[in-house]
Amino acid sequence: MVLNVSCFSCSSINFDYNGPLEEEEDYYRSLAGGDAKGDDGHGDDGGGHGEFGVHITYEDLYAAMIFFTAIYVAGVFASRVLKMPSLVGEIFAGIILGPPLADYIPNPEAFVLLGEIGLILLVLEAGIDIDLSTLSLIGTRGIIIAIIGSIAPIAIALAIAFALGFDTKASIAAGATFGPTSLGIAMNILRQGKIVNTPVGQLIVSAAVIDDMIALIILSQLSALEGDATVAQIVAPIVSALGFLIVGGYIAVFIFPKLINATIMKKVPQEQKGKAEMIIMFALILALMPATYYAKASFLMGVFIAGLAFCRSHDLHRK
Repeated sequence: MVLNVSCFSCSSINFDYNGPLEEEEDYYRSLAGGDAKGDDGHGDDGGGHGEFGVHITYEDLYAAMIFFTAIYVAGVFASRVLKMPSLVGEIFAGIILGPPLADYIPNPEAFVLLGEIGLILLVLEAGIDIDLSTLSLIGTRGIIIAIIGSIAPIAIALAIAFALGFDTKASIAAGATFGPTSLGIAMNILRQGKIVNTPVGQLIVSAAVIDDMIALIILSQLSALEGDATVAQIVAPIVSALGFLIVGGYIAVFIFPKLINATIMKKVPQEQKGKAEMIIMFALILALMPATYYAKASFLMGVFIAGLAFCRSHDLHRK
């Protein structure tokens, strides 16, 4: 008989026996993650968890490769043929092949996880790419435009929902869905258009941060309409979001860089400063993400502030 055992370092190991060695067969089957009484484990016909780790089937792996290829082709088609951002084609590829339609993608949760990690990196890049001199040129007028641009869609959606006869809670929820501007998508498009560091690009990034905060505050207040929310539950998200944006932003721009330069960076050789700043930045991310999340603010705000702390770093901009 032949027993197939899957492991990390090899696709399969074949054990050949000339006799009915049932005990040995059961033992090796248990190592493969299967049932000792007859389950053939996680060989080439199935996927799952074994004692040696996680086994991926060939079909799932091939489907994932097709999905990545489709994303790339759709992005190129959108940018070169339709003259649109490649992200548009990539989104359509995800919709068509994803669970909403074809449901072709294997393990969609894994792809969502990868997408969230990519979003975190895009928001981090947005914080690093903030140009303080350009923001100073925009001035108060630009901030007011960003705030109005954030509130206006919410107000319009709220009015439409009321006009259609929805109740207060549903109308507020509809307004909140119109509010956010995806900072990740905005950064992707601004990067392709090479306008991130222009006044318009900086204004869009600022507006995206502000309206995400406003929408998050509105959504956090929906529980108050249920009648069981406490004052702390209502006030905490507002104070937290404003506190991290204003106080955290001020510390990230004016205090934190001076602090690390006086205590850490002055001891680091010039050729190693970029790596040291990268390590400190990711340590800051690991600290600010749970801080903002458990304070009822968006964890992406913590990532943005971490990047903002290094917006003056020439080494990180070169990397």
